[in-house]
Amino acid sequence: MLAFVVSPVREIERSDSPLKRVEERLDVPRAFDETILHLARFIASYYICTLGEALDAAVLAGAVPRMREWIVRGGVPVPGRFRVPARLLRLIWEELPERFAFDALLRHPEARRTGDRGTLMRYVQALVRGGALRRERSVGEARTREYRIRVLEPGDAAIKGKKAQALVEFVRERGGPVPRADAVLAGFSNAVIARAVAAGALNEREIVPSHERTAGVAPEPPPATAEQRRALDAIAALLDAGAFGETLMYGVTGSGKTYVYIETIKRVVREGGRAIVLVPEISLTPQTARQFESVFGERVAVLHSALSERERFDAWQACVAGEIEVVVGARSAVFAPLRDVRLLVVDEAHESSYKQDNVPRYHAVAVARERMRLEGGVLVLGSATPSVDSFAAATNGKIGLIVLRERATNLPLPAVRVVDLSKEFEAGNRGIFSPPLVQAISSRLERDEKCVLLVNRRGSAGFVLCRSCGTVPECPRCSVALASHRSEGLLRCHYCDHQMPIPQRCPKCAMETIKEFGVGTERVAEEVARLFPRAHVVRMDSDTTTRIGDHARLLRAFEEDGDVLVGTQMVAKGLDYPTVTLSAVVAADIGLHLPDFRAAERSFALIAQVCGRSGRARPGEAIVQTYSPEHPAIVFAATHDYDGFAAHELEERAALGFPPARRLIYLGVIGRSPTRTHDLAARYASLLRDAVEGEVLGPSPYPVARVNAEWRYRVAIKTRKPAAARAAIRERVLPIAHGEREARLAINVDP
Repeated sequence: MLAFVVSPVREIERSDSPLKRVEERLDVPRAFDETILHLARFIASYYICTLGEALDAAVLAGAVPRMREWIVRGGVPVPGRFRVPARLLRLIWEELPERFAFDALLRHPEARRTGDRGTLMRYVQALVRGGALRRERSVGEARTREYRIRVLEPGDAAIKGKKAQALVEFVRERGGPVPRADAVLAGFSNAVIARAVAAGALNEREIVPSHERTAGVAPEPPPATAEQRRALDAIAALLDAGAFGETLMYGVTGSGKTYVYIETIKRVVREGGRAIVLVPEISLTPQTARQFESVFGERVAVLHSALSERERFDAWQACVAGEIEVVVGARSAVFAPLRDVRLLVVDEAHESSYKQDNVPRYHAVAVARERMRLEGGVLVLGSATPSVDSFAAATNGKIGLIVLRERATNLPLPAVRVVDLSKEFEAGNRGIFSPPLVQAISSRLERDEKCVLLVNRRGSAGFVLCRSCGTVPECPRCSVALASHRSEGLLRCHYCDHQMPIPQRCPKCAMETIKEFGVGTERVAEEVARLFPRAHVVRMDSDTTTRIGDHARLLRAFEEDGDVLVGTQMVAKGLDYPTVTLSAVVAADIGLHLPDFRAAERSFALIAQVCGRSGRARPGEAIVQTYSPEHPAIVFAATHDYDGFAAHELEERAALGFPPARRLIYLGVIGRSPTRTHDLAARYASLLRDAVEGEVLGPSPYPVARVNAEWRYRVAIKTRKPAAARAAIRERVLPIAHGEREARLAINVDP
């Protein structure tokens, strides 16, 4: 096994567990520096995980040498000595080489007929124990540091095919060598690229970027607005102070927050500093990458999912060598190994994607804050709909506050119309769309303008129900109803992906009274196509964006000849098209009433963000359809009143003891046995009630009590002294959890 050295050599008197012998020190590039080690220790302490788990998140996977395991034949095994099929013995001793990898055995058809991966591993282990085989391990060669990227250039040959021709045109329009990863991110598949290269329509080669201090080809930006100038001055004052500073930049959609980021980074770079920009997901907003690349040229590293592991590693090493001044990327870019980072920007800082949902469950904003505190830099949190926690910190004077209330184009925010669906139902309307929304879509299509429709659920319906006996098909492994995906003819679980055909008859009473209930993106797109047959409808959800680059491909299709974009929450982020003059929330109640104290906040942010897609270059409007027109999230979003919503939400949370009034920690206990899992959670809760100052609630089932055949119970801790609560968990709960085999512990600090 591989391990990191994290401290000087020291002697210890004894150890509670046996120590492993250090066999060899590998001569490989350094995986992390003191800054990253400090951040990993912060994560381990704050989020209650091991230092190894924290380093797994902080260290780039490509920086760790790969261990390869080989299986080597010994003597010929005596027949009947091992309980191993004879055909597997013949395969190992007659067809495979003397030294082979276990994966080579797995890939062999004869081996697959013998058993699955676990079965084959047991057979191999039996042969190793008997001395017929032995296992050897080797470490892969260290990568070099030289930063190379694969690029595409126009070739001389012609090529047929619409996609391939569009790819060639994309490369020609960009001018000069185009990074292959940019083409993938733009929506062109690896297969299309390979075909164009094989045909000679494109040439592919590796280059070493020059990293010269030259700007890109960005057009001259427009003059700053008065609000943008005030924002630039406020951040400049924090930078001039030369110490840690944090500010919230609350700017309405279209107010030009990205302009402020870029102009501030220009100043930081001129003065010899460096900057990191975090975005929720770079593949969702490829224009973000282009903006920074056009300004900072090859001194910027944009880290996204279209890069190969080698390209990410090379970019990481270029950061170490000082060849990179600006890093743009998603959550993990907070660990970029840059020196002298003076500015760290978190764009759309309210986004839930900044919180990692597996161990270590860190939040990138908290890690960014710790990094800037360590380096004496400035942290800027940008959002059109800030989290109420950060807004409370800003209004209480704990951090700075910059407000941009006007759009950079001087156009007003769109007028929002709320449609009460309960009144539509009373009037006899059983359709998805209200008459005002149908009329609004129709008028946009007549004027060659575009529409964006949000429904935050994929599929064609939330569930199907038998109207005769009330049966709802459920997932056999999860405590949820199966969602209907009519285009596939399937019912699917959105947790474990269990699938079954949509039944024509009820599986319980055999009546043909199965009906879909609820609404999803697939059904909305079908309804738009039915009402407006000539409209080009583009659907964007996790079912249509399974590959890298699908987001960009769909957005390009919408931009070029699309009329209506239907999608989940991904259509609410970063879209800026001048001809979008209508945005609508088809079913605002989805997510509004979830058993989650942040449900109203997330719904408000989603509605406000999607409404902000409209009218960015010409006057526009927005429509919100809901059964809850009086809900505060709906009322405040319809009037673009974030301040009013935040004040109302903070008052409710203070009354109920939720963040930011008190801090929250969840202890999840997950196991196969519901009784054992519940009893263990109850034991943890009992131990903590005697040690924590505050409330210890539960255990209670998760909102979805069973996922993938595992039962889930949760203990909630509300406290004003989170450090003491974390210490109590370490002292009282972790020693028991480490020895528990029937259920595992999932700790979520600041959920």
